[in-house]
Amino acid sequence: MTTAEPNAGPQKRGRHAKRDDAADRPGDEKARTARARTAKARTEQPRDGVTAEPSKKLSRHAVAHHPAGASLLTATGLVTGLALAPLLFDQVRFEVATRAADAARSAAAPWPAGGEPWFWPGWVATTAAIVGLAVLVVAALGLKLPDVVVLATAVVLVATTTRAAWATFDVLDARLWELIPVCIVCVIAFVSAAAAAFRWRSPDSDDTGMGTGEVAGVTIGAWLLVVLLLLGGSAIASSAQTHADAFVTSPPQDLAGLLSVRAADAPELDDLRGSWVPQVAAAQVGDDTGASAYAVGHHDRTTRFPTVLARGNDVGAPDLDDTWWLSLVAQRFGSGAEVAAWCAANGLAEPNCSPRLVSG
Repeated sequence: MTTAEPNAGPQKRGRHAKRDDAADRPGDEKARTARARTAKARTEQPRDGVTAEPSKKLSRHAVAHHPAGASLLTATGLVTGLALAPLLFDQVRFEVATRAADAARSAAAPWPAGGEPWFWPGWVATTAAIVGLAVLVVAALGLKLPDVVVLATAVVLVATTTRAAWATFDVLDARLWELIPVCIVCVIAFVSAAAAAFRWRSPDSDDTGMGTGEVAGVTIGAWLLVVLLLLGGSAIASSAQTHADAFVTSPPQDLAGLLSVRAADAPELDDLRGSWVPQVAAAQVGDDTGASAYAVGHHDRTTRFPTVLARGNDVGAPDLDDTWWLSLVAQRFGSGAEVAAWCAANGLAEPNCSPRLVSG
C-alpha cells in the first residue's frame, strides 16, 4: 500500500501561492524600485562631492587674505605715498621739507604733486597713482577679487615702476644725490610689485595671508617709509652742503636732468605768475648734448641770481613751445620797463637779459 506525505500538497500550494501573490502585488515592485533608486543615489553622492571640489578654485579672495596681498599693498603704499608726499611737505614749509618735496616731484604723478616727473612720463606716474589708490580702497572695503585681477594689477604696477627704477642709473650718472631716496622708494615699489605678480595664485582656502586689520598697518608703514627716506635724504644733503662745499650737487647732464630741475622749480615759478621777470637765457634743446650744455650754463647763472628753470610752454608765451628752455630770475616786476631797468643796472643787455611775462 502506498502512503502519501501528508504535507506534500500544502507545501507545493504554499510555494506557488507566494509566487503568485508576489506577481499579483504591484506595490511591492514599486517599493523595490524606489529602494534601488535610493541606494544608487547614495552610491553616487560621494562622486558628486568630488566633482564639486574643484569649484573652490574659482572662489574670490580679499586682497588682505591673498598671498600677494602684503607685496601688493607695499607697492601701492609706496607709489601713493610718493604722489602725496609733496602735498604734505609743502604744508610744513621748512627747508628740509621743501627739498624733500622737490625731490619727490621728480618721480611723483603731476597731480596732485605738481611739476613733471622725469623718472617716468607724467601719464605713467598718474596711472600708477590711480591704480595704487584703487587697490587701497578695495583692500580697505574687503572686496573679493579673482586671481586674474590681482595678477593684472601687479603687472600694471610692475610696468609703471620699471622706468622709475631704471632711472636710478641716470641719477647716479648725473650725481643728483638728493634724488637717491626717491630712487630707493621706486626700486622697492618695483620689487614688491614683481613679488605680487609671482604670488598671484591663491590656495583653495581663505585662511592664508593677512587679516583685514593689517591693511591699514602696511599702508601707513609704506607711507612712513617714504616720508622718512625723503626727509632723511634731504637732511643729509642739506647738512653736507652746509659743511662741505665739495658736496654741492653737480648740474644735470642730460634732458632728464633738465626736467628734474624744472620740477623742483615749479612751485617757485607758480609764485611768479602774473608778473614780469628777467629772462637771462633761452635756447631750444633737442637732444642730450644740447641739454647738457644748457644745464651747465643754467647752473652757472644760478650762482649769480636766484634763477628758476622753465620750459617754453610753462610761461604761456605764444612764441614758445616745449622745445624751448628758459632761465628766469625769480624776482617779480610790474612791467617790462622795470625789468629792462633791472637788466641795465646789473650790466646785462639784450639778448642776454629781456623782459618775460609769466602768465597764469
